[in-house]
Amino acid sequence: MTKAEAFCRRIDAINRWAGIIASTLLLPLMTIVMMEVILRHFFRSPTIWSWDVNVQLAAALAVMAGGYGLLSGSHVSVDVISSQLTRRARAWVDLVTSGIFFFVMVTLIWVAVSWAGYSIATRELYTSLFEPPLYPLRVVVAIGLFLMLIQGIAKFIRDLAIVTSAD
Repeated sequence: MTKAEAFCRRIDAINRWAGIIASTLLLPLMTIVMMEVILRHFFRSPTIWSWDVNVQLAAALAVMAGGYGLLSGSHVSVDVISSQLTRRARAWVDLVTSGIFFFVMVTLIWVAVSWAGYSIATRELYTSLFEPPLYPLRVVVAIGLFLMLIQGIAKFIRDLAIVTSAD
């Protein structure tokens, strides 16, 4: 196994772990929604906190699962043309378009880290009646974006290996 393969496998393991952890957020999210619906409709006693907590859980779930989605190939893509290409040709297309991915991801991470730093410094609160802290979510968003970036690096390395292979 080459160093590049070992590096890619470590990134895969990190994102697989992050995806599993993120998926566990689905259970409390569904439980809180169900509880809120029951309280609101049957007991006419809605909570002030359930919406805020669910928004944060859903955001954390989505962003932490991004790297796992890239690893498992579950992101939405228009593959009408690429599905007709050979493996090597698809790798070429992915290499060419990876510049857009890396530009967007680096920009998003830069903004997310700035927001997270500001949010931590000001102890930012969610703007609602409940006012839960927002800075933990801002940090999770920055981490999730970073995980997706490193998974993109692993994909780039693999695509480069396919393009340069002797097959």
